[in-house]
Parts: sequence; C-alpha cells; structure tokens
Amino acid sequence: MFLRLLTLAASAFDATSAFMERLLPFRDRLYRLALAQLRNTSDAEDAVQDTLIKAGKSAPVFRNESSEYTWVVRILINQCHDVQRSRERRQKREVSDSTAGSAADTVADFRKRPEEYVELSDISKHLMDAVDELSTTHRPLILMRYFEQMSYEEIAQSLEIRLGTVKSRMNQAKTTLRAALEKRGIREDVL
Repeated sequence: MFLRLLTLAASAFDATSAFMERLLPFRDRLYRLALAQLRNTSDAEDAVQDTLIKAGKSAPVFRNESSEYTWVVRILINQCHDVQRSRERRQKREVSDSTAGSAADTVADFRKRPEEYVELSDISKHLMDAVDELSTTHRPLILMRYFEQMSYEEIAQSLEIRLGTVKSRMNQAKTTLRAALEKRGIREDVL
C-alpha cells in the first residue's frame, strides 16, 4: 500500500514538473501582460511568480479544455486583480494615515505613478493611461488582444466567457478607449 502511494506521489510530482517546464517559456509573455496591467515592475514580477506557483499547484486539476497558456493567463489576470485591490486598500490606508498627520504622504506620492519605472513615449503614455481608465471588465480584453495578440477565441477560453460576449465587450472597450484618447487630443490616425 505504501509503495503504491509513493508511486502515485512520484507520478504526480513528475506530471507537475513537466507541466511547469511547459509553462516556463510563457514567463516573458506573462510578465509583459502583468506589467501592462499593473504598470509596476515589482508587482508584475510578483504576480507572475505567484501565478506560476498557483498553476503548478493546480496542475493536477488542469483539464485540457483550453490551452495551457490561456489557462495560465486567466490565473494571471485574477492575480493582477488581487494585486490591484491590495494596492487600492494600501493607498486608502496611507491616505487615512496622512490625514492623521503621519509621514505616509511621501510614500503615497511615490507609489501613485508606478509607470515612471517604464519609459514610454508621450503617445504610449497617453495610451497606457487610457487603458488604465478602462473598467476591470474591459482592460484585460485590450491587453490580451493587443499586447499578447491572443485571438478572440483564446480570450473567451481564458476568461471563461462566450465568444459573443468577448466581441461585444471588445467593441465597448475600443469605443471607450477611442473616446479617452480623443479627450487627450490623440486621433486614431496618430496611432
């Protein structure tokens, strides 16, 4: 009985190791996607690392209903949402601390604009700011489609929504993004 359990455990470990080896080539793509979503190198690195750890732990339950990449992207998007919620809570605490006269103002000001870590042209900066203003429903769609060149089908699988929903939300996201860029004085022909 013990030998059988040991064999099963070794087999599961080998499967997880093989799964993780297949995910490692995606690391750079996942990092770019996380950086586009979070706009902070440290947070992006942490999100990718946490994503790969979660994917490794969940490898035995992966059902091959989508590609491994789209499955891991879904985990990454959820992880990025967690990081953003945590960042917002931290900033709210810092603001409330600052009203009490603490030194949190300087920390809050330092962390308000994480895109300073990434050099961007003026147009790219306006584009990223406009993408940041998109809702949490629309932002991942734009990032997956235009930063990761994922097909609508891959996006639908990754987000676990219908293809028609992806197309509809993508249209809404593009309309909102176009309006935000026009408000900043950037026309479509400039892009």
